[in-house]
Amino acid sequence: MKKTTIKGYFILLFALSFNFSQAQVKKENLLQAWDNMTKMVVGTAKAMPAEHYSFKPMQELRDFAEQMSHTSGANYLFASVVKLETPDPNPVTDTKVKKEVIKQMENSFVFIQSGIEKLSTEDLVEEIEFFGNKMSRLQGILIMTSHLQREHGKSIIYARLNGVTPAKSGGW
Repeated sequence: MKKTTIKGYFILLFALSFNFSQAQVKKENLLQAWDNMTKMVVGTAKAMPAEHYSFKPMQELRDFAEQMSHTSGANYLFASVVKLETPDPNPVTDTKVKKEVIKQMENSFVFIQSGIEKLSTEDLVEEIEFFGNKMSRLQGILIMTSHLQREHGKSIIYARLNGVTPAKSGGW
């Protein structure tokens, strides 16, 4: 009985490891996740009234406009992960005007989305250099989306402190 149980565990372990090794994140999944994140981040920026774009929860932190511009700038910075070149000059400015901040954000999200659309399956598994580390392009994109969700979490706090309901959060 003991041998049968151990053999069963090994078979189960093998089956699970095989299934995990065959699991893939497809480009369509990335595009859907990026679309969800675009809606939540840009939606929160749109929900925040213009008069609160200069709001800082603490002196040491960015104001809301700077937080949104940081997100846009990071999108362009991470663009090399999805085989895009960062535009020159960088289109992100230090504007505090709500309409301009939102336009910059929307453009940065479209820029990344267009890069993901061009990727092949081979591109996703290609090993790249990402801030001094070797990893697959997919891993780099996952880090990029993780950063985006962290930054959006901060913008939710800014919104809530001003009585603003942020856009519905989403992701994968």
